[in-house]
Amino acid sequence: MVKHQKEFEGFIRGKGCRLTGERLKLIAGIKRQPGHFNVDSLVTCLKKQGLKVSRDTVYRNLPILLEAGVVAQSFRTSRDTYYECARSKAHHDHLICRACNRVAEFKDVTIERAQQQVAEKNGFKLEYHCHQLVGLCKKCRK
Repeated sequence: MVKHQKEFEGFIRGKGCRLTGERLKLIAGIKRQPGHFNVDSLVTCLKKQGLKVSRDTVYRNLPILLEAGVVAQSFRTSRDTYYECARSKAHHDHLICRACNRVAEFKDVTIERAQQQVAEKNGFKLEYHCHQLVGLCKKCRK
């Protein structure tokens, strides 16, 4: 993961891309996001912060921001993909209520170990995973 602006500059240039002011503003805005976001909520929030950014700009930059480790994909719903600033928290997984879309974060060492064992057993070097459990929360089951 790229942790500092200088590292990101080197990463971008190594990819043959330009480091634009727009990209830097986008990263700064992402770092201010308090939790999970989709592209539309990110654009809305960035505009409230006074940044002129379009959905197209965000979509164009997402692949390189994901690869650089600036942004992490958190989870997907039937309607959208959600992200979060990669530096915001340690790794965690998600429980998602399919009725009210409530998201609960959790960490489970047993699940993490099992995933690693499955990867090793199948000759994979695990680099990333997006683990989500979908169901109904207590409130929606009533």
